Amino acid sequence: EKVYNEALGYAKNFMDSVRQGKPVDYREAVPMVDGVIASVFRNERAGATLCKLRRFDEYTYTHCINVSVLAVILGKHLRLSKKALRMLGIAGLFHDVGKARIPEDILNKPGRLSDREFKVMQGHTLEGFKIMQEQKGLHQEILRAVLQHHERYDGRGYPQGLKGPDIGKFTRIVSVVDVYDALTSKRVYKDALAPTRALGMMYQWRLSDFYPNSVEHFIKCMGVYPVGSFVKLSDGSHGIICDDNPAYLLRPRVKVILDAQMRQVPIRVVDLATAQHEGQALRIEECLNPADYRIDLSRYFFA
Repeated sequence: EKVYNEALGYAKNFMDSVRQGKPVDYREAVPMVDGVIASVFRNERAGATLCKLRRFDEYTYTHCINVSVLAVILGKHLRLSKKALRMLGIAGLFHDVGKARIPEDILNKPGRLSDREFKVMQGHTLEGFKIMQEQKGLHQEILRAVLQHHERYDGRGYPQGLKGPDIGKFTRIVSVVDVYDALTSKRVYKDALAPTRALGMMYQWRLSDFYPNSVEHFIKCMGVYPVGSFVKLSDGSHGIICDDNPAYLLRPRVKVILDAQMRQVPIRVVDLATAQHEGQALRIEECLNPADYRIDLSRYFFA
């Protein structure tokens, strides 16, 4: 959590400096990205959980951190080198830096953007590329991720309408985690989707929007039930997925927080690989969206 909060503070300062036209240096972020990588190698699930600690009024900043963390998690799953993970983490951290040059009334508009406003918003990719191009010694794959993270495999994306192999290697990772975090985030104009619902939608789009096997790798990496998912168990109780079980993908560990009537209960962790209820294996009955029940799960993550 300390690493996450430090990175969040850095993202705010960096974006504010860009907005004010002050000089910036991406190299100041390297120690923080290294901290993210170290945290992921220590406890990958804790890193994924931290991505749920988003503040509604700080989306632009928390989104940048979450994309960086999730990109590193996926990159580790793909067995990238530590050097590549560092570059990937930097790409994720700065992928939306161009939004610092988008008017705030468009960036934070509480409703659907007009065609003109959407065109302005799309400009954040090119603006971000210009900003990062001024940085000395930045790897080309990082620049490509900043410019291309809204490109789509079938050519329907922007700003260049690139297709297939023309899309950068880091971009293929950043674009997947960018979409996932956006779908699972609450905004002024929409509620957050449950992680399983978001992954299901992305799986439907996998052939058109994303590089082959990218979504499949991400689902394997996050688990069938991603950490932080809100679920109802077969005994009627409700809880949060707190860890997966590689040997039994459908039986993760669950932190039970509410009973069948949605009343708070003493928190306990149950391992669905072994837990029983009335002589039957305790199982997940359904995934729920906490927003539908006005439940703030973040208060329970580290309880």
